[in-house]
Amino acid sequence: MPLRTAGRFNADLAHDAILVQHEGIRYFAERDLADACDRATTIRDIATGQVEGVVRVYAFNPVEHTADDVTEEIAIAIANAAGSEPITAGLRDFIETHAGLDYARGLAVDDRAFAAA
Repeated sequence: MPLRTAGRFNADLAHDAILVQHEGIRYFAERDLADACDRATTIRDIATGQVEGVVRVYAFNPVEHTADDVTEEIAIAIANAAGSEPITAGLRDFIETHAGLDYARGLAVDDRAFAAA
C-alpha cells in the first residue's frame, strides 16, 4: 500500500513508535515517517544500533483506532535474524527481556570489555 494517496499521507498503515530511554529520560525516537511505517526498517534500526536504549515498541493505526505493544514480536524477529553474527550486549539484554532466555541463549555477543589494549 502506498504511503501517499492523492497527494496526502495515507494514515491507514501500521506505524511503529519506538520508546527509548537515555540518561533516565524516556522519549519516542524521532524517525522518518516512511521508516516508521516499515516493520523491516524498525527491526533493522534496532538491530544495527541506529536506535539504542529501546524500552518498548508500539504499533498503531490511526484509521483503525488500534495500538499494540509489539516489543516481543520485534525482539523475536531480531533474535531470529541475528544468526551467528555478534550483537551488542545491550541488544542481547533487550532480546532476553522481551523475547525470553530461549531466544537470547546462544547469541554471540560482541564484548569489547575484554579486547586487547
